[in-house]
Amino acid sequence: MKMADNATTIQTERLVLRPILKEDAPAALEVFSDARTMEYWSNEPITTLAEAELLIQKDIEWAALDSTRAWAITLAGTDRYMGKITLFQISQQNRRGEIGYLLGRKYWGKGYMTEAMASVLSYAFDGLKLHRVEADTDPDNLPSLALLDRFGFTREGLFRDRWYVHGAWHDSVMLALLENIYRKNSPPDLS
Repeated sequence: MKMADNATTIQTERLVLRPILKEDAPAALEVFSDARTMEYWSNEPITTLAEAELLIQKDIEWAALDSTRAWAITLAGTDRYMGKITLFQISQQNRRGEIGYLLGRKYWGKGYMTEAMASVLSYAFDGLKLHRVEADTDPDNLPSLALLDRFGFTREGLFRDRWYVHGAWHDSVMLALLENIYRKNSPPDLS
C-alpha cells in the first residue's frame, strides 16, 4: 500500500482511494440511486443529478473537518467513483474513530471493499495511531457484518430503532476493532 504524505490518497493493488470531487456527482448518482445498494444505508436513494451534486458537496465539506477522512473508491487507471469509505468522528484525545462505507452494486463480489477496508484500517491504526475503530450496521446486512468480522471487529451492542429509513425503523449493531486485535489479525486473508 502506498500512502501520500498528507494521507489524501491511498493506492492499493487494484484501487485508488482519493478525495471526493465535484466531478464524481454523475457516478455517485448511479451508486446512490440504486435501491438495492441503498437497502441498508441510513438515507433513501436519490433520484436526480442535483441530489448527487448536493451529496458530493456535503461529502467534500465533511472531509474538510479535522475529525473526518473521506475517500472516493476508484479502480486504478479509471478514476471512476465506485463508492466511498470514510473515517469520521475521529478523536485524537481518545484515539478512536468510526468507519463507514458504501460500494455500488455492480462492484460487489470482487473483493474491492475488503481491499479498501484493509488500507483504511492500516491508515487508522498506523497513520492516525488510533486505538479503536467503530462501525455500525443494520443487523440484517450480512455482507457488511461478514466484512467487519473478517477484520476482527467485535459486536458490542444493539441500538433498537436507531434509523428511520425506507418507511420503517431499523436497528443498528455496534462493533469495534481494537488496535491489539487488529495487529494480531493483520493482515487478514484477502483472497
